[in-house]
Amino acid sequence: MLSYIKPLTRFAAVCVVVLASMVLASSASAESPAPVTESARIDALIRVVEGRSDLQFLRNDVAYSSREAGLHLRTKLAFAGSQIKTVEDFIDHVGTGSSTTGRPYLVRFIDGKLIPSAEFLRGELKRISQPTTASIK
Repeated sequence: MLSYIKPLTRFAAVCVVVLASMVLASSASAESPAPVTESARIDALIRVVEGRSDLQFLRNDVAYSSREAGLHLRTKLAFAGSQIKTVEDFIDHVGTGSSTTGRPYLVRFIDGKLIPSAEFLRGELKRISQPTTASIK
């Protein structure tokens, strides 16, 4: 009659070990952030561009909204495909100038100040890459 208790005890012990492992693994992953891929960094940078309604992006002397600029960058990135491996590749080869005319892209601020888009993108990349005070323990 007690012959079935031993296998059930082993099964229960295995379940406890598996559950404990799962809890430890999930708590460890919650404490350490997942590594950020280059494609995620590029996407984050484009989202910054798309969200900046206070700026205009000049491409071949035509002003575009931030949403239009983001769409253009996404389209150009898609055409570049596997040639873009890092966020720096993206800035250097997609976000800085016209591949048709060779003219640089510019960013116009509300006060009229113009800067090259490469300077703007690198500044925004630096800003979004810095850890926030909430994540520093």
